Amino acid sequence: MKAFPAMWRTFKVLYDELFLWVWLSVLWWVGTVLVLPAAPVAAGLHAAANRSANYKRVDADFFWDGAKQSIWRSWLLVGANLILLTAVVMNIAFYGNSLASWARFITILWLWVIVLVMMGGQYLLPLFWQQDDPSLRLIFRNAFILALRHPLYTFLMLLFQIALVVISFATVLPIFLLMPAAVAVAANVGLVSMLQEMGLADPPPPGA
Repeated sequence: MKAFPAMWRTFKVLYDELFLWVWLSVLWWVGTVLVLPAAPVAAGLHAAANRSANYKRVDADFFWDGAKQSIWRSWLLVGANLILLTAVVMNIAFYGNSLASWARFITILWLWVIVLVMMGGQYLLPLFWQQDDPSLRLIFRNAFILALRHPLYTFLMLLFQIALVVISFATVLPIFLLMPAAVAVAANVGLVSMLQEMGLADPPPPGA
């Protein structure tokens, strides 16, 4: 698996529909600040990003359709991931604050666990739209199987998304304008590129 072509394609997708991604990022920020629509707008953003990752036409209608049709299921998916992350962080904090020497070893194990959770977590919302069967159990299962089977590729794509967030914070304005869409596009392009190499997604159209 080659991560760098997927990173390059992420920039191309963002550039080709720049104004759309800025608009959808603004909607994501509004939904996140309001809290209640946070998960649906995240699902809507990934619905649009997944279409672009699969070389399909995309516009704001796909965002709205994705957000409206997945209100409860998107909250179940996002909520389950948040609970998982919170549980791991709490274990890291608990064992990290222990004075016992053996606790350091347990802390290191939990740090590896949170890396794995973050690696698999980047595939959850993309798989929400990529899979024919949208079962949440299957989404979690496939996300972590992909992360374990292709750890280096998955880890590099995770670092790429973290870098996008850090750069957005450093430059101030893009954090509001483009960061949410950039991360969503990177996650979906990363997933689709990997599935294409595995023969599990349609290949790019000629000339793409």
